[in-house]
Amino acid sequence: FAQSVFAVETQLERWNLLEEVLGIIPLTSPIDSYYISSQFGMRRDPFNGQRAMHNGIDMAGQFKSPLYAPAPGVVTKAGTWGSYGRMVEIDHGFGLITRYGHMEEVQVNRGDVIGFRDQIGLMGRSGRSTGTHVHYEVLFNDIPQDPTKFIRAGQHVFKN
Repeated sequence: FAQSVFAVETQLERWNLLEEVLGIIPLTSPIDSYYISSQFGMRRDPFNGQRAMHNGIDMAGQFKSPLYAPAPGVVTKAGTWGSYGRMVEIDHGFGLITRYGHMEEVQVNRGDVIGFRDQIGLMGRSGRSTGTHVHYEVLFNDIPQDPTKFIRAGQHVFKN
């Protein structure tokens, strides 16, 4: 009997941890209406023509479209940040960070606690940008990951 109880407790702990992790993974898109104008990975830089790594995806859409946090977290950067222009960075915990660049307007501050789908700003074309879009990055332990994989996974997680 004791072994059975221990096995059930172990499974419940695993289930609770899985629920906690699923609650912080960015599994939705930060914008409702978009098309991907540049993929994650090696590409030809639009400014200098050289091949370079693109550490995120560019999600193009209507100027000043609202941008939302795809998972809860804490804002670690908010403001102008080099070639990103106006940008936001959110730490979701467990080594997961998301970044949003080229924004028209940042609507959060460093240190803000953000909930799932809270509005963080507006899509724009600030910084080193060729047009209206949000540059969206997902990092795990400081290593860039392909955001489209997270968005695709979310389509399976959030099925009814």
